Amino acid sequence: MAHSPESEANYKAYQQQYHADRNARARYAYEALEKDNRITVKGKDLSAELMHTRAPGVTGETPWEKDLSIHPLKWRRQGMPKDLPRSVHNAFGDEAPGRLFIDPRMLFDCSLFDNMTDEEIEYFNDEKHWVVPGPEERDHITLNDELEGEPGVYGYLVHVNRGRKELNNPPAGRPRYKRKDGKILTWNDPRLDAPYWQECGDSMFTYLNEQEAREAFENQKLHLYDLNQEVRLYRLTKPINLGDARAWLNSDHPLREKEHGAITLDAFGTGQYENPGALRLPQQPAPDEDERDRIAEEAYWNSLTPEEQQQILHDQDYYEKLEEERWQINQKRCDALERFFERFNIDEYVNQHLQAALEEAAEDPDDVSAVHYAKKLSEEVPVMPLEEKLLFIKEDMYPTSPSACEEELRKLNIVTPYETLTHLVDVMPLDQETIEHAVMVHKMKLKRGTETKNLGFRRKGGQYHLNEEQEQYVRAGLVDRFTSQGERASAELLMYVYHNEWYRCLEVDQYEEINGFSWETINMDDYLAGHLLTYGEGLPYGAFAPKHDRIEFLADLLQRGEIDVPTFWKRVEASSYVRGLKQFGPDGEESFIITKKNWRQFVKCWDEGRPEGYVQNPAEDLSSFPESLGGGSFETYEDRLCNWRTKDWETWIDSLPDDWWVVNSDAVAVASYQVEDPTLVPEMVDYYVKNGPQVYSY
Repeated sequence: MAHSPESEANYKAYQQQYHADRNARARYAYEALEKDNRITVKGKDLSAELMHTRAPGVTGETPWEKDLSIHPLKWRRQGMPKDLPRSVHNAFGDEAPGRLFIDPRMLFDCSLFDNMTDEEIEYFNDEKHWVVPGPEERDHITLNDELEGEPGVYGYLVHVNRGRKELNNPPAGRPRYKRKDGKILTWNDPRLDAPYWQECGDSMFTYLNEQEAREAFENQKLHLYDLNQEVRLYRLTKPINLGDARAWLNSDHPLREKEHGAITLDAFGTGQYENPGALRLPQQPAPDEDERDRIAEEAYWNSLTPEEQQQILHDQDYYEKLEEERWQINQKRCDALERFFERFNIDEYVNQHLQAALEEAAEDPDDVSAVHYAKKLSEEVPVMPLEEKLLFIKEDMYPTSPSACEEELRKLNIVTPYETLTHLVDVMPLDQETIEHAVMVHKMKLKRGTETKNLGFRRKGGQYHLNEEQEQYVRAGLVDRFTSQGERASAELLMYVYHNEWYRCLEVDQYEEINGFSWETINMDDYLAGHLLTYGEGLPYGAFAPKHDRIEFLADLLQRGEIDVPTFWKRVEASSYVRGLKQFGPDGEESFIITKKNWRQFVKCWDEGRPEGYVQNPAEDLSSFPESLGGGSFETYEDRLCNWRTKDWETWIDSLPDDWWVVNSDAVAVASYQVEDPTLVPEMVDYYVKNGPQVYSY
């Protein structure tokens, strides 16, 4: 019956593969290995006699002892001595001079392969049990002891430079055996599976006396066989690491006296046809990139006048001293930052959110979503890793209470991304790309019918020139985008604040201003105290250091006891945005600090001006006072708001010490939003121009 060409081809391929596997298995049969390694002289089997002498009773049928704790090469058949060598040179003396004996009972054969379990196959095939260590095995050694009787000498080194040579190409391939069940065993050096390069520093030998080194040098001379090879003998006059020496020699450079303390005592090469014994060519290889840079720097230095050289050396010394001083400053700052980490403890901050969720659930047990959320947080927060806590701050805490988070960031004396981007919407210069995008959106809305008024956008000279109405439309389209971008960036900044692995110091080699921070303009007292989060270029877009102190920052320093009251007033007048405004001063109607002398002007009691027997209306008769006088808890605040009369306030104030004071939270808020914000807008625009323009789609 005739077969199709495809069937015929498949059958031939199967037969070819079958016979190839069969022949491979036959190659590793014990009988084949014993025959290949048999030494016979005049019909006498010398191998069989020696095998009986070495290990009587052990045959090719003796089972193997497979030990998964040692190298497979050390596996033996039962009855074979543990330290018996596999091969013996000149084993038969005058009967077979120079012949090598290899014991076939110690060669891997089918009797081993066919009885191996999956675990044993995996161990046997593991490359780490077969790879041969390279020269890097001795790279950890350092010659750092002077030789006895030779002061100033740390050893001798013989280096055989064979040049760069490609070996094992094409790859020889490792031995492999395919069992009848399809499982494959592979052994020997894995480098046989691919070509590899022999570098010029591979052959390196160390000695501790000159006589042995010279003998090795003379011996290595006899083994050079190529016109591009050489051997050198060095005397080492400095401590040297063998790994560093090998790395240098592999670059095809001889060791040098200046860099390595290696003095060349002798050198020999195979030479050229008419110049035997000459060193390899090129005798001095082309310089590498580092050497070329060094030569160029030396040439530039020599081209300068003595005055210019002196100035460069002076500047170098100056900047080295400056960087050392800055490093010392950063060390002091790092010590002070320990308090900062305690203040901005991420666990404490996340637990506040958890506590708020628990309180909300307790107030309204019928609120299923609140109860479920509180239960979820109670399970997740205690076991939440750092990265998830940071993400929780960014995605759950900031969106929940953005105003409180923004206040937290402003207290760091920084302009937040949310502030910057929301203020920029109305004042930033509009680039043509932003306008073109707005025009495209406007045309699309007109076409859909969602927009009815045609604003008449027209190009003139290839550019749009907007009237007031058109500009308002373009900016209105940016509000949502800028706001959401600012919220995301502020949330990211808040996450950075609680990330204790951030490097919060200026770099010692920073010579320019980065996001408003520089060595020349920074308040060094605040910097050394652990304030002012610099972050370098890691600050999110929109965040930068203001040119003056924010009142929220100074008020926070005062509340936490970092500065006293006189220092607070001094800094308010000297460096804040509200300097010169008397209404916020010690005697002003909106003073930042409430004391026993001026507290009355900030508290409006509900019973003021009422007759003696007046009955309070709980819905309308409420006192008014700054939040900072609320007592620190909701219960106290509510009591003072609804129940306290004038005499209650007076009694409480009289009980306080004469030097009592508290920050007027209402005045700080007014100054922040009514004074600082308009003053900061030009700085925000400057920041945008310097770091932008940033284009945001609708």
